[in-house]
Amino acid sequence: MPHLVFRHPQRGFTLVEMIVAIVLTAIIAGTLVLFIRRPVTSYLDSAGRAEMTDVADLALRRMAREIRASLPNSARLTPASVQNGGVLTLEFIPTFGGGRYLSVEDSTVNGTPLSFTSLTANTFSVVGSVPPIQLPPARQDYLAIYNLGAGFQDADAYAGTNLARITGLPTVTAGAQTILNISFSSLAAADLPAGSTVSTVANPFAVPANAATPRPANMSPDQRFQVVGKPVIFRCAGNASGTGTLTRSVAATFSTTPSAPDAAAGVLLANNVVACDVTIDSNAHRQSALVGLTLTLGRIKPEGGLETVTLVHQIHVDNTP
Repeated sequence: MPHLVFRHPQRGFTLVEMIVAIVLTAIIAGTLVLFIRRPVTSYLDSAGRAEMTDVADLALRRMAREIRASLPNSARLTPASVQNGGVLTLEFIPTFGGGRYLSVEDSTVNGTPLSFTSLTANTFSVVGSVPPIQLPPARQDYLAIYNLGAGFQDADAYAGTNLARITGLPTVTAGAQTILNISFSSLAAADLPAGSTVSTVANPFAVPANAATPRPANMSPDQRFQVVGKPVIFRCAGNASGTGTLTRSVAATFSTTPSAPDAAAGVLLANNVVACDVTIDSNAHRQSALVGLTLTLGRIKPEGGLETVTLVHQIHVDNTP
């Protein structure tokens, strides 16, 4: 006789069971969120601060590197004020190389000295071996000699009185020695502001003996010359809400009037700028200066409010021309 097998009917979840499961899941998830939220928030805050610190550090290091290699006595600061819309600018003349020029006091048998008396002499020889000086086709380079800065007669590069255009780098062979020469000319109209008088002499460093206003020639005590370019401007427009910018641009001309580039000019170095501060302290003999750079960046935190990071750099600048 066959056995009878009784099967229980299949059942699913009831609505009450589903609701209970959902409530229990929500309670567990809410409890986990309480424990996880704070570590996640801390991680996001740390990542945000690290990113701001990296941006500020990179910007300050680039500024420090360029300022340290700038032409002596060429750094000039325009502090932020109501008149300029709260914009701070730091301007300087960059150097791309340099060396020592042959002087008339040296042995000039195998070279051409730099003349400080002949208005037509436009070539001189470089003393010793120097790193190769390149003349990029898209950039005009200039010679600067004995730059003392504003207030010194014919020794202010921004006025163009001790600058010359480099026109060539010819070399000559004297026995087994190869001598690097530098040819130059006076500044062109494109190098100076509109309406400026362009010199017609080939040698702007020369002071003829019969000059109307006699003065000693601006000869470098160490016979130094620098290869420089157009002025560079760091422009900082801070904003208390953290929406300011720090930019780098190149001036179109040499001018005794400080440059005031627009916000859109140049290359962006940092955004989210809250404030900038720059100080330039020269020693009593003007042989060196200490440049202080302060940059504050900010960001809006997820829970609201502005979080800021402030970095400070100090740079020693050699101002011996």
